[in-house]
Amino acid sequence: MYKKIILSIIMIFCLAGCASLPKSDSNNKVTTQNAYVKSVFITYYELESFTKNNEEKAFKKEISKAFKELSNKGFNRVTVQVRPCADAFYKSNYFPTSEYCFGYQGSKLIYDPLEIMVNTAHKYNLSIEAWVNPYRVSQRNDFSTLAKNNIALKWQNTGKLIVLDNGIYFNPCYSDVTDLIVNGVKEIVSNYNVDSVCFDDYFYPTKDKNIDKEEYLNYKNSGGELSLFDWRRDNVNNMIKSVYSAVKSINKSVTFGISPASSMDYDYSTIYADVIKWSRNEGYVDYICPQIYFGFKNENQPFMQTTKQWCDNAICDLYVALPMYKSGLVDEYAGESGKNEFKNEKNIVARQITYLSKTDKVKGYYIFSYSSLKDNEETSNLYSAMQKSSE
Repeated sequence: MYKKIILSIIMIFCLAGCASLPKSDSNNKVTTQNAYVKSVFITYYELESFTKNNEEKAFKKEISKAFKELSNKGFNRVTVQVRPCADAFYKSNYFPTSEYCFGYQGSKLIYDPLEIMVNTAHKYNLSIEAWVNPYRVSQRNDFSTLAKNNIALKWQNTGKLIVLDNGIYFNPCYSDVTDLIVNGVKEIVSNYNVDSVCFDDYFYPTKDKNIDKEEYLNYKNSGGELSLFDWRRDNVNNMIKSVYSAVKSINKSVTFGISPASSMDYDYSTIYADVIKWSRNEGYVDYICPQIYFGFKNENQPFMQTTKQWCDNAICDLYVALPMYKSGLVDEYAGESGKNEFKNEKNIVARQITYLSKTDKVKGYYIFSYSSLKDNEETSNLYSAMQKSSE
């Protein structure tokens, strides 16, 4: 009798303990489904600091050290920027090796950073998310910097590219562009044991009516009734829906989400991203993670008010991206009352984590970014808040 009681108690504690952590499935995949997500963005320039010496052994050592520490501090996901432009931190049939990977675009893939990061993340019970910029080709408008096998060279002067002073972008109105983005995601999900895919907040890079004038005219001549701006939103909608469908057709357990700009009006009216439609209808995304990179005293988008707006509008899982990168800095666009908030106070993001943990609609947060987790008071407060919010 006593043995049965003791065994029952042990089983209860084991089940309770297991339920509180992300789990690895039979394929060594880690899932945060039904878990409170605590992720950190690791940008391409942060990955570049790991890959710069071109030695696989050194990369494994440094990534292992970083992921182990993140896991120990309470994170359960890493969101790594594996396609910052039309180039890749992995073996791709569609995109050349990233210029930020081994020094120049199109270089030989000395080793596969994504493969190593997937294995390392799962070793430390972290889920891993492939972070992709779908439409950005280059952060410069100089085609001579592109690798010979970059498809943008083939598409030059075809209308499929948008060339601006600040860079080169794929034009969302072309089906070839959508197919490329979909195939690029499919190869990641097919070839790597990632747990999730995240798209950044870059969609249409300009409102200029000339970038797709000919294609829109063809659309209207074929009987299309949408306005130019609604048509542009529809182009992006089709891409997002196609990516979601492709991900689920390969592996239903892999999640797909968007980290949009925090202003819904900006998303909708300026970059033609109908994020509310995506979050309210099946078949687009599993989650939305708006970049609410503001303090509590911000005069334009105060943190709590902006978070509430998203809570009131998003139906899918909602996470919030937090601005650890502003720690210790003057926030120039926050207005007079908010500009010195991050500079003078050492617990802004920690307080935001505490606030989110008490907001039922919010299912987690993402910290931007890895290099902002410095050995200082602000980071110590952040880790303390993470720990308390998990209790």
